[in-house]
Amino acid sequence: VAATFTGLIKALEHFASDIKEHNIKIWIRRAGPNYVEGLRKVKVASDKLGLGIKVYGPETHITAVIPMALGLTAPLPEPDLSAACGPPARQLIPVTGKKSSDKKPAPPPSKHTLVTATPETTSIVFGLQNRAVQGMLDFDFMCKRKRPSVEAIVFPFSGNHYVKFYWGSDEILMPVYTTTKESVAKHPNASVFINFASFRSVHETSMEAMTYPSIKTLGIIAEGVPEQQTRELVKEAETKGVGMIGPATVGGIKPGCLRIGNTGGMLDNIVMSRLYRPGSVAYVSKSGGMSNELNNIVCRNSNGVCEGVAIGGDRYPGSRFLDHFLRYQDDAGAKMLLLLGEVGGMDEYDLIDAVKSGRITKPIVAWCVGTCASCFATEVQFGHAGAQARGDEETAAAKNKAMKDAGFHVPDSFDKLPEMVGQVYIQLVEEGVIVEQHEGETPQVPMDYTWAKKLGMVRKPANFISSIADDRGEELTYCGVTISDVFAKELGIGGVLSLLWFRRQLPPTCTKFIEMILMVTADHGPAVSGAHNTIVTARAGKDLVSALCSGLLTIGPRFGGALDDAAKMFSQALDSGVSPKDFIENMKKTNQLIMGIGHRIKSLANPDQRVELIKDYAKKHFKTTPVLDFALEVEQLTTRKRANLILNVDGCIAVSFVDMIRSCGAFTREECDDLMSFGCLNGLFVLGRSIGFIGHYLDQLRLKQPLYRHPWDDITYIQELAGSGGS
Repeated sequence: VAATFTGLIKALEHFASDIKEHNIKIWIRRAGPNYVEGLRKVKVASDKLGLGIKVYGPETHITAVIPMALGLTAPLPEPDLSAACGPPARQLIPVTGKKSSDKKPAPPPSKHTLVTATPETTSIVFGLQNRAVQGMLDFDFMCKRKRPSVEAIVFPFSGNHYVKFYWGSDEILMPVYTTTKESVAKHPNASVFINFASFRSVHETSMEAMTYPSIKTLGIIAEGVPEQQTRELVKEAETKGVGMIGPATVGGIKPGCLRIGNTGGMLDNIVMSRLYRPGSVAYVSKSGGMSNELNNIVCRNSNGVCEGVAIGGDRYPGSRFLDHFLRYQDDAGAKMLLLLGEVGGMDEYDLIDAVKSGRITKPIVAWCVGTCASCFATEVQFGHAGAQARGDEETAAAKNKAMKDAGFHVPDSFDKLPEMVGQVYIQLVEEGVIVEQHEGETPQVPMDYTWAKKLGMVRKPANFISSIADDRGEELTYCGVTISDVFAKELGIGGVLSLLWFRRQLPPTCTKFIEMILMVTADHGPAVSGAHNTIVTARAGKDLVSALCSGLLTIGPRFGGALDDAAKMFSQALDSGVSPKDFIENMKKTNQLIMGIGHRIKSLANPDQRVELIKDYAKKHFKTTPVLDFALEVEQLTTRKRANLILNVDGCIAVSFVDMIRSCGAFTREECDDLMSFGCLNGLFVLGRSIGFIGHYLDQLRLKQPLYRHPWDDITYIQELAGSGGS
């Protein structure tokens, strides 16, 4: 609804002047999930733009707006959109006396391949269709079934496990098996197999399911099943005595007993159409989408649905109209029958023969859609594979006439179908065939939190808060910048890091410096502790992540982890106004090492080129470098004591980074201090050095190095400590 109506409203806003100029009238009829919100939004937009759009919900049937728009009937009042439309209020039909009926006596019942569901019928679902299964369980709970209608799920692509579902407000576990064989063996009472496999594998899985005697009904949801495979499935089902619904079906529904898959739509539609309790009208439709409309029509013009099946629109359906209507004839709960056929095929004529022969005696309201095909010069292929007339008898007009001649109740158009259903229903009530009951309380099923939140009905504090990335929309964003813009603007890894770490798009000089840090810190040879650990772990046969973690865990005050402390020491000393000399003396008095000062072999005479690169870049590109300057003054004093007490690469990176964030204009002083305290500088070292650690891991695998064992001659074995005495 959000996407559909937002786009529609944008189009109305864009073309509003043209719509008004050409006096275009717009009529909208919307039903289904969240229809009220959609209609409300478009109505507000219409009033704002002055378009005079008429909007209607499920209180009208699907084509009711067409004659109103054409001026053939008077416009109905628009619905109140302040709240969702609940089940229609119905008044019992007054019956003063039983009218006589010329109804023929019913023939004796016969055996049916298709088994009518009961409140005890259970199923196995093929495919991990959690949403469909949850919908079936919600329907069961609403119908007051004693136990769920789904016993197990088959999903070949994972091991046996359990999936959690809701039974009302309680949580239950449902077993998931990798094979149909195991599921049938462990759940022998399940008689319905609902197959959600794709058209590529549905033939194989359905053929297997029919080999098990406990499976009596097979529902195939997939569309696009090759016709040759469908014919094989139909033949096998006839041989095995298995009732088959589909392919290309939404399923079927028997209120109070069983719902196959997503039949009937979402729960609000189930409630609105009163599908939680049985009525008196049994229908068959080819279209799954139109079966929802039939539920709505039947609910508003009778006491509701007894059973409904969508057999699918393929040329070779697994079951035909006649198969189901014969069941309905023998079902005491089905008092009147409803058929929605379509152009193409000859199945309606089999039903006509059954009526003429007296095998079916219950009243049938029927309509074949596709009468507009006569308006075209050539035969038209409608949406379903079987919806094309291949002869005069297969046209919708011919079938409607034949059914009317056979005694079916056939309206003049689909628009009159609801009225015809109401007329036949009233007649059956007056004849005493249907005895109406007062409507009970509408059952309540707890609404899923996700759906309720989407509708704006609940709010809940989040367990997590994130302000740096968002993957919910059509495109991933880093701090509000789409991934497309990241590449279009050539932000690079430094730009991405600035967005995700600092929530800012820093200037190019800053992002380039960040990339320099990552390159400079990427590696420092195999001898340092982190690389050494990574190599030893790799040679022990561990995986990449384990080897990387082994190296990273060595990072600390003695190896690579001095950046944060160096930045803190030098910046605080500068901010306090102390001189470099006094700073050194204070550190000496408190017996503290100056982080960032000292190198094993490098000196002023033999400088570290990494330090020179960092220092030169900072001097050239940063507005000011006071912390770096202070550190260099300290270096001049410390090197007088010992030549290798230079500003090392960790210290140079640290002080230069402080100068960068303080002088770039993107941060306040408080924010700069927070970044230092958060450990972002050590984070840069970890990120950069991970590149080298991974390189060492891959290098050891490439060289096929064996398990490392440290040589004995490089270990001093001490038996006694000096001064401890001895024998």
